[in-house]
Amino acid sequence: MSKSNIRQRVEKWLLTYGHLLNKNALEREIGVSKGMIQKFIKYGKKINDDRIKALYKLIKKLGHI
Repeated sequence: MSKSNIRQRVEKWLLTYGHLLNKNALEREIGVSKGMIQKFIKYGKKINDDRIKALYKLIKKLGHI
């Protein structure tokens, strides 16, 4: 799967389900700074490729992608 495809899937998933989840728990699980997911959802701030990969693995583990 290409990087852009993974990015699109993760970003779409966050925009669709982000309001239902505890964003801090996701951030702790992948080991990123507090507020990263909220800044993406609320302000559209781009997420680093390494963090996208980590989020993809976590979401895949949860069984939603």
